[in-house]
Amino acid sequence: MATNNDYAIGIDLGTSNSCVGVVRNGRVEIITDERGSRLTPSFVAFTDEERLIGESAKLQRTMNPANTVYEVKRLIGRKFSDEAVRTKLAHWPYRVVNVSDNPKICVKYLEEEKFFTPEEISAMVLSKMKNVAEKFLGCEVSRAVITVPAYFTDSQRQATIDAGTIAGLQVLKIVNEPTAAAIAYGEETMTASETNILVFDFGGGTFDAAVLKMKKGNYEVKSVEGNSQLGGGDIDSRIAKFLIDKFEEKTGLDVSNDIKVQAKIAKAAEQIKINLSVCAKDEVHIECLSQGQDLNFAFSRCRFELLCADIFAEIMLYVDRAISYAGLTIDEIHQVVMVGGSSLIPKLRKMLEEKFPNKEIKRTINPAEAVAYGAAVQAAMLNNDRSVEEIQLTDVTPQSLGVDLIGDKMSTIIKQNSKIPVECTRNYTTADDYQKAIAIKVYEGENPVASRNNLLGEFKVEGIEFALAEVPSIDVTFSVDKNGILSATGVDRKTGGRGQITISVNKGRLKEEDIERMIVEMKNMEKLEIESSALTKVSASLAIKERSS
Repeated sequence: MATNNDYAIGIDLGTSNSCVGVVRNGRVEIITDERGSRLTPSFVAFTDEERLIGESAKLQRTMNPANTVYEVKRLIGRKFSDEAVRTKLAHWPYRVVNVSDNPKICVKYLEEEKFFTPEEISAMVLSKMKNVAEKFLGCEVSRAVITVPAYFTDSQRQATIDAGTIAGLQVLKIVNEPTAAAIAYGEETMTASETNILVFDFGGGTFDAAVLKMKKGNYEVKSVEGNSQLGGGDIDSRIAKFLIDKFEEKTGLDVSNDIKVQAKIAKAAEQIKINLSVCAKDEVHIECLSQGQDLNFAFSRCRFELLCADIFAEIMLYVDRAISYAGLTIDEIHQVVMVGGSSLIPKLRKMLEEKFPNKEIKRTINPAEAVAYGAAVQAAMLNNDRSVEEIQLTDVTPQSLGVDLIGDKMSTIIKQNSKIPVECTRNYTTADDYQKAIAIKVYEGENPVASRNNLLGEFKVEGIEFALAEVPSIDVTFSVDKNGILSATGVDRKTGGRGQITISVNKGRLKEEDIERMIVEMKNMEKLEIESSALTKVSASLAIKERSS
């Protein structure tokens, strides 16, 4: 395949589905896969013969649930001990094991037990999107912008960069999903007047509410709020649990530990959610679900809305917070942009229309494609494509940054939603008499208990004033530059003793040698699949059939 350095792609790496776009001949094109679909399921399945990615992998969900991996975005960049991981373990039919407090996915592949990191599984999906783009463009693609939820932690962002590297991509930038969506709508409705927009981004596994101030070519993020563990998949789970309860109530059968039954119900639940977005009523029929018993149930949109009322209420709470954090009122929001596949739920649009009466609720670009659209624009700009107008993007810190104090208390230095670049200093002292140094742990998060937040790194300040407790005066300064790189410095005011750490968005938790090994393994898997496909074609060409008389 020819190499062409003219193209950089934008990838929306979603929890449920992924999407890829490119700017070609001055236009954004959302690329279709081999099925003619603009959305590719973020599923990877493993069998004794092959590895499947996308729709073919999703089809394995009911027949091969233990080896069909999905929702890996909920694992990437997290520790196994994270509450968000532990609460989801029972939800997935595939095994997630603890390896030095890092989650690894255990599957059977080519008749062997294999372990993959979330970064590797994400890399497989990214590689699929890369291949989709290459077939469309007719040349190799090596550069990309990848989007993440605005509320992703530093670790999750870094892990996404690692996944891109393993997939053979140079990640030009990580862009927040609501920001990418705003860029998409900004391209469509360029205006010279200043506009405050709320981006309502409800995807398969995450929710973001972001407030941006937009003026032709300029996008200033004012605030972000959300939940990286709340998405359409949680609605599917709510419906699935309801169906399981109804089935058990009717038949007396306990199917809670049958992963094939669970997979069938999960598939039906997702379809109910989709169907009720366009119809007032839906019916589910699954023959011989368990021990010859069928599942039959009529599901109304009204029942659906009551079942998920608390989820919808929680989402609106994040919307209110985002507006408040931006220092605005509801009346000062000019437009609401709905993106993400789950934003198609009619109840959500109705709730937004009630909250923002007489305001424009925009959904002119396909909500499932808007993020990839904006990512493609950003990729073209970073790739020096002159057909794209330059964009000025000002972002904020999605979460607070601080240090731990005695008693495991979180002391915030840079507040959530601080405009980047930013620098802040706070003064600290010693807890014990005649300390020779202080150890500083750097965290991000909103929990008042430091250890429940995300640890970014730690450093020591040595050569401090040799004195009684609470006498030394130590300034700790945090600064975040325009690229999201955090630098932390501690300086004793009297002695000049100092310590520092730089936490770069370009350095993930995987070691360089791990990434290099994973790149080689990825290429070997792809080579094996090509050879296997060629062998299958040869076998087919040698097959014979009986001549008809």
